[in-house]
Amino acid sequence: MPAFYVLITYILGVQVGIRISPDIPMQTVIICITLICLFKTIHPKTRFVKVMILIAIFNAGVVRASLPSFSIFPVEWYEHLRILIQPFKARLIEAMGTGLTDSQKELIGGIVLGRGSGVTDIKSWPHFLKSGMSHLLVASGAQVSLSIFPLILLADHVNMSIRARKLIYIIAATLLFLLLLIVGLEPSILRAVTSCYMFLLARTINRKCQSLNIIYATALLWLWINPSLIRNIGFQLSYSASWGLIYIYPRLRLLLIPGIASKPANLKRKITRRIYIFSLEIILLMLAAQGAVMPVLCHHFHRFSFSGFIANIIAIPLSGLIMYMGMGAALSGQISTQLAELINSINGFLLNTLNLTARLFSSIPYIPSPSNGMLGLLMPYTFMALFFEARFKPYGLVKALDIAQKILYPLDNLKNFKPFWRFRLID
Repeated sequence: MPAFYVLITYILGVQVGIRISPDIPMQTVIICITLICLFKTIHPKTRFVKVMILIAIFNAGVVRASLPSFSIFPVEWYEHLRILIQPFKARLIEAMGTGLTDSQKELIGGIVLGRGSGVTDIKSWPHFLKSGMSHLLVASGAQVSLSIFPLILLADHVNMSIRARKLIYIIAATLLFLLLLIVGLEPSILRAVTSCYMFLLARTINRKCQSLNIIYATALLWLWINPSLIRNIGFQLSYSASWGLIYIYPRLRLLLIPGIASKPANLKRKITRRIYIFSLEIILLMLAAQGAVMPVLCHHFHRFSFSGFIANIIAIPLSGLIMYMGMGAALSGQISTQLAELINSINGFLLNTLNLTARLFSSIPYIPSPSNGMLGLLMPYTFMALFFEARFKPYGLVKALDIAQKILYPLDNLKNFKPFWRFRLID
């Protein structure tokens, strides 16, 4: 069963549970229904296994939404460790802003550390919001990838013993926890750190892992720990952007680029074609990310702006360069203040360019978007998934529609349903 439909079903269950807030008697009834559904799936001759599993997942979400959230490790330990590294964090932030103006320090702090920089009021925030570039001022997977990517390359491309490779993975996991202490418990960072920990665990035990399955698994994990995250805009933006990059982008690339790359040509045309394909890949990457987060932005800010697609084609590569140089200034500033000022002399120009881009595109009129509920937010993603399933896996769409038909018309299920006490595990 596609993990996407499992996640969507669980989210719907959580949303229903938040609204109705079932008490203990209702929880007992829901748990009994869930057990009956699971017993039904055990029966060897059942014809509706997937339907029963989805009903059980939906009921699990309903019950979980009314239970209190919990923490994986004591929050007091985390806060104590944050206090211990506070002097080191303060030195990094100070070096990162060496030679920059106050407005530039606000931007670089938001791009590199998000709210972890301590900046709570960014004066340019309204311009970034109107231009569809607000996601650039939130710490997310880019910071996480940047912190451990060199170590992953070292472990994958250098010939070393298994013990040495596992030691590198342990060092990477330690750096991730240090980054979590510096940036804070933002939903976007939690998503990225949890995904990286699953990736490192798979590499440590010599198992392959798929990025898309990791995204779905971490979303289920954090919604199980704290169901209220479903309403958090940072959580929604982080997972929708990741889903767009991992799920939508490769399929858009398969639709548009293979036909171009397969045509024969001489050397000059091959070079021109390669430049064209690279440019098209960048555009498709931005379209996939922006298209995935657009339903969330429309849901929360009630606006739809076509200028955001164009603005992010300019802003995302620019912010990536700013992030690299900002981290370089923060680290080099611990050794030489002059070197940090040299780096920030270039970074100041890039920050001004990014700010000017946000102001320019924020002046373009936008289309008002009507307010809608959680169902209206989930429908665009479901339609996108069904479209790509129908395009690349026609049988996947048929299976999804068959499951939907069995859920919407339960009479066919009830005709074949037997009480669980009549089931036998072996016929």
